[in-house]
Amino acid sequence: MVSPVIDLSHHNPDPDWAAVKEAGVVGVIHKATEGTTFRDPELYGRAVGATSAGLLWGTYHFMRPGNMRAQMEHYIGVVDPVLGERMALDHEDPRVSLASLELAVASLWNLRPDLKVTIYGGNLLKVQLADRRSETLAETSLWIAQHTRAVRPSWPRGTWPSWSLWQWTDSEIVPGIPAPVDGDRWNGTSQALEAWLSPGLDTPLVA
Repeated sequence: MVSPVIDLSHHNPDPDWAAVKEAGVVGVIHKATEGTTFRDPELYGRAVGATSAGLLWGTYHFMRPGNMRAQMEHYIGVVDPVLGERMALDHEDPRVSLASLELAVASLWNLRPDLKVTIYGGNLLKVQLADRRSETLAETSLWIAQHTRAVRPSWPRGTWPSWSLWQWTDSEIVPGIPAPVDGDRWNGTSQALEAWLSPGLDTPLVA
């Protein structure tokens, strides 16, 4: 059985969306932007293809050091999110501090307080947070990256009581995509996943 969510960027080959849906994938989170200028060239076409096939759709922004508000303005400008849309911040660049990540979240909500925000991160996030609690990040949900076949990942529990998505592999084989992709497991029911990825108010996590 394939993971219910996959994440993609222009580095991945074009999917056959009908086959991806038929394989059991529920949602796709696609790279939208990076820094203050880059827009993924595959974003708009794949958004149409995936949603037309009945897949849930989300986006992420790859953070770079620099002006966080300008990066959030760029992300919002490219995606043009609807009310209550979920947006994810990809925190992998070690030059981006925890304070900058918190500033990015605050800036995103300052620009669009209706948005649902998720943080994607792995070892860097664990090192920067350790067991501390970030009041800003605690208002977001966690998309943890840990490539392992363990039953569950480790994560910064001081800030997030639980994770929402777990990118458990970068080698998922999905029918309809001619190369391995990132696979993501969901920590809850299928109904909760649909609510999480759909625009609107957040619903409590069902673990």
